[in-house]
Amino acid sequence: MIKRCKGFTMIELILLIVILGILSASASSRLNFASHDVGGYAEIIKSSIRLAQKLAIAKRAASVSVTFSVNPFGGCTVNGVQVTNEQCDPLPNGVSVNGLGTVTFDGLGRPNVNAVTTITVSGGDVIRRICLEPETGYVHEEAAC
Repeated sequence: MIKRCKGFTMIELILLIVILGILSASASSRLNFASHDVGGYAEIIKSSIRLAQKLAIAKRAASVSVTFSVNPFGGCTVNGVQVTNEQCDPLPNGVSVNGLGTVTFDGLGRPNVNAVTTITVSGGDVIRRICLEPETGYVHEEAAC
């Protein structure tokens, strides 16, 4: 009586690896990383604006600014968001920021804008609009401000 070993043959294992490789290659080409980059950078911008407002209130400062620079700013070697003396984050590849260049808050946390201001973060087919309210400095996302 001959006992037969149970398991996979080498050909079956190689075929399985080839099929998994083809599936992973086709699945990775369908992933949209731009939406993650845009969403993440929109959150960085919102938190930077909120941080500048909180610093102005906490320090009762005459002004605290957040600047969305296109050139290196404050000693940074990357493009991105700069809260004066606090933070500098790189702008991800394929992501662009349009709208307000600088927001300055007074000691009461009011921004120096007269109307609802829109900052647009876009990349690929994804667009996120950040709204800044004039009197309160409230920062939120909407489809249209």
